[in-house]
Amino acid sequence: MKRFVKRLREGDEMLNVAAVTAAVMFLLAGPCWRLYVWALDLGPGGWGGLALADTQLARSVADMEQLDRFALLVYGTADQYPPMEYFFVDGDTYWVFPLDSGEQVAGRFTQTLDNVQREKRDGIYQALYPVGAWKAWRLTDEERAAVERDAPGLSTTEYFVDMEGHHRETVTEARFKGGFWTFCLLIGLISMFFVSHHQGRLNRKEADITLPQNDLERWFVGTYAIWGQFFAQLGHGPAGVRDVEARRGPIRIGGQPMDDQGQKFTRETLKDSWDISNIQQLYETVDYMSAGPGFTGCQTQAARAWQLCRSMQLLGMCFTAGWCSRMEMVGRSCKVGRLMQEHFRSWEELCESFLEGYFNWLNRDYGIDQAQSGLRERREIYQELQARPDSPYRLSWYLPLDPEAQRRRQAQFSALEK
Repeated sequence: MKRFVKRLREGDEMLNVAAVTAAVMFLLAGPCWRLYVWALDLGPGGWGGLALADTQLARSVADMEQLDRFALLVYGTADQYPPMEYFFVDGDTYWVFPLDSGEQVAGRFTQTLDNVQREKRDGIYQALYPVGAWKAWRLTDEERAAVERDAPGLSTTEYFVDMEGHHRETVTEARFKGGFWTFCLLIGLISMFFVSHHQGRLNRKEADITLPQNDLERWFVGTYAIWGQFFAQLGHGPAGVRDVEARRGPIRIGGQPMDDQGQKFTRETLKDSWDISNIQQLYETVDYMSAGPGFTGCQTQAARAWQLCRSMQLLGMCFTAGWCSRMEMVGRSCKVGRLMQEHFRSWEELCESFLEGYFNWLNRDYGIDQAQSGLRERREIYQELQARPDSPYRLSWYLPLDPEAQRRRQAQFSALEK
């Protein structure tokens, strides 16, 4: 928990927290709507809502005066639902309801709600209206005179049946949830805005982890840079689309930045292309290709370069995938690198042999056309690497592949700079 709080303060988890918070609030739309319905008494049985089986019926004005909530049941005939007269007051529609007592009262309900239950029972059509309340009718003298003129049969113009309740000023469920989700989205966007700068800086820092830190690591990367710069084009755009400019960017360990996207793409590639899902499988593959039958069975320099360069590549991908430490990657890479120095005399011999091995593999598995096309692209990358001022091929081929020697060398340079 302390670690999580620390990461939260540093901004490492803030984007995730913002996303989770927005998601939780998104899921709360339903419960919040139900709370809203309960608070405003909007549900079935509530004021203005659908009348239930236990809702009391008002059959006279006297019943209405005694009941806090009630429903009106109006009978029609065997042929049709009850015809209802209506009139207007200040733009609002009022209906004339006949009661069993012979009295008539004015009532108002929200017609946009499907709260009127119509059915034919015992051969008679009838309509059960929403739950209402007996309310004082505040009319001006002019309005009251108009009501008495338009609906002369009303038993009273002092009161009316209000079957709208809070439905009159409320919103529909769809609009409520739409507004709630919009609010959640705004919260998420605001949160992302405030953390994006810090998160972007953090991502850049994570991405830079795969940049070589010294000549030893640059040497390792150089052994598979032809593949690495091809791999750099992938995984950061739509599927199947290459970012050609990316191959002219930084030369990285494992060919990818160590951000979330780079790690994910590296692991997916290991699984899809190598059927490797964990560090043990990866080390077993490297041992097979660099010290086992995969290497000892090689008869040509092209075959040896193909096995050893890909072994070094896998070790770089292992680090980028987050499966091993930098020290572990360097230690194992030194062993493979020394084997390269034993069998090859220069960067040129290694790279040309690798390209030949790559061509042979493509030709064997995919045919001559794809082999020639793939070789052209890899050779273009090789030529670009040769021309770069930071080219690893500018390093001595026989650079001592010893982590301790590299550390001593860096310490000496640091002392001279001081």
